[in-house]
Amino acid sequence: MSATPAAAGPATAVPHGSGSRAPGTPVAVEPLPEPLRPAGSGPAWRLRYLSTSWNGHPTVASGTITLPAGTPPAGGWQLVSFGPGFNGTPDRCAASQAGTPPFIRPLSEALLRAGYAVAVTDYEGIGTPGESSVVHGPAEAYAMVDIVRAARRLAPVSRRWAAAGYSLGGHAALWTGSLADGYAPSLRHVGTIAIAPTTQWGLQFAAAGNPAAPVNPAVPYQGRTLPVTHPGGFRAADWFTPAGLDLVDLAGHVCIEQMAAALTGLTMADVFTDPSAAMGEFTALFDPHEVPVRRYPRPVRLAHGTADQLPAVLTEITAGQLAAAGTDVIYTPVSGADHFTVAAAIAPQVVQWLEELFRRP
Repeated sequence: MSATPAAAGPATAVPHGSGSRAPGTPVAVEPLPEPLRPAGSGPAWRLRYLSTSWNGHPTVASGTITLPAGTPPAGGWQLVSFGPGFNGTPDRCAASQAGTPPFIRPLSEALLRAGYAVAVTDYEGIGTPGESSVVHGPAEAYAMVDIVRAARRLAPVSRRWAAAGYSLGGHAALWTGSLADGYAPSLRHVGTIAIAPTTQWGLQFAAAGNPAAPVNPAVPYQGRTLPVTHPGGFRAADWFTPAGLDLVDLAGHVCIEQMAAALTGLTMADVFTDPSAAMGEFTALFDPHEVPVRRYPRPVRLAHGTADQLPAVLTEITAGQLAAAGTDVIYTPVSGADHFTVAAAIAPQVVQWLEELFRRP
């Protein structure tokens, strides 16, 4: 299969419906530049495709689709839709523009060697016009599902697919596992793998409420994105100090590495007028986007490094909640791994999990 590249329209101007304007329709396609291709890859594309926004309206998302080298099997390549970690909201921070981080490449290359096509979304508003919603569970899931639909329009890809993700992408993958069957019943989702997922927002924000605590580099971006998803209900100026507002402005221009450098030596008291109250507000606003605790229709596999500054106990708690709700869930702590080494360390186990998930009827 192939697609002819077309011009991408405005981020929210494309109506949903049947045929060529349905979610997952590619609207712009180009070969993925060689420096961005994982080792051992076959054909690969960078694309924009139709999806569903946080507000239920049509939107355009971007991402990449990479096939293994060689001849596709009968029925097409089985596919992994991968949610990347958060790298910032400016378009140049998108995975399709910045490329796969070096610490994720071993996992991406392991998936291709094992014979899986890999689709990576940039999420809404990163790599496309408009501000990103970032932490919005349904929107993250829609972007991950719709790139599967796009892949099937571009390449010989099976209806059978798995959701996987790292860090924020782990949060996205879990939401995808919860919503996939209802949002895309014509596809056959086989299960979910989340590596160092960002969960338990309330516990995270409670710890961050300490005025002396260091500032997580994601916080200034939240100052930009919460007004997007809560128009009229959240104003950064109500919570951030003047220095904090400068960082919120900076978040519109730099990626996460540069933001982390700008935050060196700053505490929550430097950034928020009342850190405890601000984190209470953040907790309330993020609560609807905690990963759904219910019986997921397909298995869930979780992994987290024991040396991660995002505490592994958060994923352990999430695993316990999902198990209590009746989900087929396995949690694997990765001894000694931190947030940047866990993906490579768990890659062989991820391939094994995928083999098991795709063997299921």
